[in-house]
Amino acid sequence: MGILGRNRPQQGAGTGSTILGSGTELVGDLTLNDSLHVDGRLDGNIRSEADVTIGETGRVDGEIRSRRVLVSGSLNGRIEAERLEIVAGGSVEGTISVVDLVIEPGGRFNGASELREKASESSARDGEAKRESSRSTIGQDSEPDRESSPA
Repeated sequence: MGILGRNRPQQGAGTGSTILGSGTELVGDLTLNDSLHVDGRLDGNIRSEADVTIGETGRVDGEIRSRRVLVSGSLNGRIEAERLEIVAGGSVEGTISVVDLVIEPGGRFNGASELREKASESSARDGEAKRESSRSTIGQDSEPDRESSPA
């Protein structure tokens, strides 16, 4: 009796998901090739080559580096991703560095943000990426100091 599919390449390899269920608490760092869905609590850093989703009951304290992050629960820490979506009921506190930022009505963000260009766009400008930082623009006066100007 043979094993079905023994000599065939696995279909869908690398497209799995890891789920941290509600009521589960994990302390430590995770490095994944696939997606992660957090409905429990994670204290640590996450690195994923795919997507990270924090469900309504999920809470992450730490740093996330991934392609995309979707927050329905809460995150306290740092996010570095191509795209961050904070949906209604979701909360992010900390620092973010993203290409695309979406905050739906009812979503909450409190912290500093850095909006980056896509890697292909920044390399077209001799490797110097244009960076916009909310921290550097909030509260700064754009008019020159009139006291030091010659009369």
